[in-house]
Amino acid sequence: MTVKTQDKYGLREKAILVKVSTAMFGTQKKDREATQIAADTHRAAADQVAVVKSIINRKNPLFKKIDRVRGVLRNTHLATTGVWDDNFRIITTKKYAQWRETMDELVVKFDEAVADFVTALPQIKAEARENLGDLWDDDLIPDADKVRRSFYIDLETEVMPDRNNTILDLDQARTDQIIADANAADQKRIKALAEDTHNRVRNELEGMVEALRSFGDDLPDTKRTKTFRDSLIKRMAAMADTLPGLNVTGDPKLEKLAQDIAGQLTLISPADLRGDKVTGDNRTKAQIEAAAATKREETANAAQALVDDLDGIFGDAA
Repeated sequence: MTVKTQDKYGLREKAILVKVSTAMFGTQKKDREATQIAADTHRAAADQVAVVKSIINRKNPLFKKIDRVRGVLRNTHLATTGVWDDNFRIITTKKYAQWRETMDELVVKFDEAVADFVTALPQIKAEARENLGDLWDDDLIPDADKVRRSFYIDLETEVMPDRNNTILDLDQARTDQIIADANAADQKRIKALAEDTHNRVRNELEGMVEALRSFGDDLPDTKRTKTFRDSLIKRMAAMADTLPGLNVTGDPKLEKLAQDIAGQLTLISPADLRGDKVTGDNRTKAQIEAAAATKREETANAAQALVDDLDGIFGDAA
């Protein structure tokens, strides 16, 4: 029997599922002999004591570089995709190519960093041998090929299930229940995605409002005042760029929100908002600050107006 479910949003055409899996070489290992010695020394039960040794120094710059690239990749993936289920996240098809290109570039950087680490493995082993002393043994760090394979990044892409043509050899009652369950599951996922997107947008906008309106306030127990970095505007630009990738239902209100964030909150420079002195600007300090204060208030008001409109955009998800 062919199951006909509802896909009122056309998700199969508009969205795609993506997954990122990563792994690193394990840097810590329990030493059973040292654990037993420690337990005996302190008259403790061995199953409640653990002596764990770091196989390599995690502060090694080559290892830290691998970990840093991996972190950037994972954070970028989470920032540019939306929640879906326990395994996969979701992104619109029109943003998938950008996601994939970014991921592929980071995978190349990851592989290059791993190659540098593996090349330096003799020195890394020598450092570990010296640092661990009597806790060292030659089996702690495997050969180069095995170490290389222990680092990996796996990118998976899945098309949305074809809800319109699912063939099942079941009776009508069970088929009807499967249809209802499938539709309910999709609706639940879409609602969770909307809630997560709403929270992300609200947090970014409210963070901007707070940063602009508290600029210049005294920091407690210091002689400094509150300011903000250039990333304040960059985060708004990133949010405007990300929203189209999360708009899997093709909601025009969400599309307009992305356009409003880009048009109202990203075109002014952080330096102008702070009132930074620029070479060639002949205005007095007071004039520069007055102009910056006006721009901060206007931008904060624009961001607050977008916050106030979020309930109308996200509806029940708000």
